[in-house]
Amino acid sequence: MKRRYRFERVPPTRFMGRIIMKWGGGLISDKTSLCSAEFGRIQELADCVKSLSLMGHDIVIVHGAGSFGHIRARKFRLNEGDIDGLDQLDAVDQVRSDMDDLHNLVIDALEPLSITSHAPRDFVVNTGPNFKGNIDRFQLPGIHITFGDVVDCDSPKNFGILSGDDLMLRLSVELPDVTHTIFAMSGAPGLMTTADENGELIPLWDDTMTYSGHHSEDVDVTGGIFLKVERASSIAQYVGQVWLVDGRHPSRIMEIVENGHTVGTRFCSTS
Repeated sequence: MKRRYRFERVPPTRFMGRIIMKWGGGLISDKTSLCSAEFGRIQELADCVKSLSLMGHDIVIVHGAGSFGHIRARKFRLNEGDIDGLDQLDAVDQVRSDMDDLHNLVIDALEPLSITSHAPRDFVVNTGPNFKGNIDRFQLPGIHITFGDVVDCDSPKNFGILSGDDLMLRLSVELPDVTHTIFAMSGAPGLMTTADENGELIPLWDDTMTYSGHHSEDVDVTGGIFLKVERASSIAQYVGQVWLVDGRHPSRIMEIVENGHTVGTRFCSTS
């Protein structure tokens, strides 16, 4: 299996708070074409991270799987676990290898930053927000990267898909000094009132409000936009700045951190 994760010492810098950032799989890949990366978008997002790092922020990047994970995982029903009579083990290995390829593209785009990489399969057991795994490894200063992955599960499931959105929840709530949690997606500027072209942006949202979204069950093996909203709403009870933005415009991420506002949806606490 191809693996090229680098573990390097991060130079000291002025600490400005920790940012947890999701790069959606549909943002950094073409989800309709197997293992097709959006190289330009990956580099633009990486350049944004470089700027935030120079400002003194520690950053955790969680990237999605997109076409490097969802297409093959859907075909072999990996999200359902070990299914009697269905040969899935080769698919588990292949999806993990494909995810390594995407992960290394992200790492390359972030050069010359020093980063620490964490493949969930190395420290996580089970799926969902209550997965077993010690996330203290993310507390060291600097830039950390992880991703949605095929992880081992307790018997009889044996394996399953850990969503990057569940990682976002645990990292945002359990790590200290988190100032911002930002979900960078594609396709819309944020949460919309309707899923068609007549929809309007919802700039502020809490879980008493309604919104419209579309989940491509024929491609996505996790919860799509609905899981993201659920997790972002939970995070907003602990983190002051929680946003869903169009990651095709990385300048909006910078605006959130520098100014506290941008074009997008900010999630508000209901407490």
